[in-house]
Amino acid sequence: MSIVLRARVVSASLQVLGLRRMASMIALGLLLGAGAAQADSHLEQTYAERAFVLAAHQRCDLFGEAVTQALGAALMQTRGALLRAGYETAQVSALARQSHTRAGTTACADPALAQVTGRVENAFGLWARAVRINFPAHGEGWAVDRFRGANPGWRLAQSARVGASPVRFGLAGRSPDAVEPVAVVSFVGRSRPYAARIVMRDSTVVPRPLIGRGSVADVPPPSGRKQVFAARQGAAPKSLLAADRKQGEAWTFDAGALTALEQLDPRETFWIEFLFRDDTVARVRMEVGDLTAARTFLAMGPVS
Repeated sequence: MSIVLRARVVSASLQVLGLRRMASMIALGLLLGAGAAQADSHLEQTYAERAFVLAAHQRCDLFGEAVTQALGAALMQTRGALLRAGYETAQVSALARQSHTRAGTTACADPALAQVTGRVENAFGLWARAVRINFPAHGEGWAVDRFRGANPGWRLAQSARVGASPVRFGLAGRSPDAVEPVAVVSFVGRSRPYAARIVMRDSTVVPRPLIGRGSVADVPPPSGRKQVFAARQGAAPKSLLAADRKQGEAWTFDAGALTALEQLDPRETFWIEFLFRDDTVARVRMEVGDLTAARTFLAMGPVS
């Protein structure tokens, strides 16, 4: 189906549904949480509705900051689900434009829009109390934990393995508002690395990832890669280790590392590489996925 035809179909469906029906769909999407939209046969409609209500908020100042964060996370999650389902970026952008146009012609005083606002506020009550949410991808995805604790814990993490050695990467800290990017690895039966780095597409050299319909883009050739080295290394706290491990190394990166990853397409992969003195490299493949949505949810703050 062409971009224009898809946009017309969604626009027509919104006219039939009306704002009252839209309110119910948006509330349902928030209550189900991340991942629900991936299984929804009306994925386009869900994205269009979320884009509409956020655009209406920008005009009419409908919500407080916390609700706006929740809606932003839900919208980004649905965008990632659309892309993983095989939609092109241009198609998703066309859906968003249709929703913004409709929001621009809806009066802020429209009674049905007021109903949308109330239902989204109610749905946010459950979202705000959510402690853990998984943001899926083609592979592992991101797990978010908004607890506050006495010991450092994984507040946002993706898990993988290199050989028999478990690796986890994400944001770790005692609270969601006090975290830093960390990669923790417990190597089995080999020497310890002297450096660690994140390898990703360099968007200044390769502006767009090479992604087939519904596929995942791997890291480009060496000339198109960007590398971010860990700033420091030390023994990993036990609270960050895999359940079956007694020791491991924690490699800490600057805060800009995750910001750089967020600039990539949700369907892209990146690597974490551990460098050894015999010139060997242990490479761990991870996926960008819904990193932006996951960080937005985490930024809503701790749940004690």
